[in-house]
Amino acid sequence: MDVGSTFENPVTGERFVMRATAASTGGQYCEFDLHLAPGAKVAAPHRHPGQLETFSLLSGVLEMAVDGQRRRVEAGEDVAVPIGVPHTWGNTSEEPAHALVRLTPSYLVDEYFAALCRVASSGRANRLGLPRNPLQFAVVFDRHRDEVALASPLAQSLAGPVVRALAVLGRAAGFRPDGSRSRSDRD
Repeated sequence: MDVGSTFENPVTGERFVMRATAASTGGQYCEFDLHLAPGAKVAAPHRHPGQLETFSLLSGVLEMAVDGQRRRVEAGEDVAVPIGVPHTWGNTSEEPAHALVRLTPSYLVDEYFAALCRVASSGRANRLGLPRNPLQFAVVFDRHRDEVALASPLAQSLAGPVVRALAVLGRAAGFRPDGSRSRSDRD
């Protein structure tokens, strides 16, 4: 992934423009402009098991929930989501929003966002913007389990072994962690 790379998730209304990638920072952090259409929202409540995530809202308004605490974030405000804390967000306004987002350390989070955008852009995402095919879902999420996890650690501990088993089948079926498939798409 290169600095300046742009990718979009037409289902969730997110557009990412990479300012710094895992490769460009030696894994120290990943930073991107996140452009959000009116009504845009993250696919599901989640947490980052080993990453601090910060949002600097440059324009627009976001509704966020961090560790169950809801708040309205306006342009000029910053929000830090501590490591492992469940959170969700969305642009509930009628205007676009623009945030500068940084995840520290980066791990492979830039590849994760690109994979979800690739799946959604190819029409293979569900209404939340996640891979519709359970094998594709498992391959992507197994590869990126250090970057993103279910909001509940208990749910994650139960789902983790199932995702890993499905990922084995998914890789055998040709699904790749980058959101592509090595064989003709039959899902």
